[in-house]
Amino acid sequence: MLILSSLSLGILSVSPALADCSHAISTYNLAISDVSSRLKRYASCVSDSQGKDECSLEFGRLRSAQGDFELAVSGVQTNCQR
Repeated sequence: MLILSSLSLGILSVSPALADCSHAISTYNLAISDVSSRLKRYASCVSDSQGKDECSLEFGRLRSAQGDFELAVSGVQTNCQR
């Protein structure tokens, strides 16, 4: 689910600020995709574990994806202010 679109800004010329915002939005959308993917892998590992796998590798990757998501949110907040 992609939340933001640079086209919704309604600006035709590409300014440095718009380029920064577009990059922030792209990073944000990638972060959403990564968190979703990592969450599915972690949930699958937990479901299939049968007490034999702690799923720490998958959880670590999910935690890293969450950190990237937090940075991406900050990037949108910083670079996409009107």
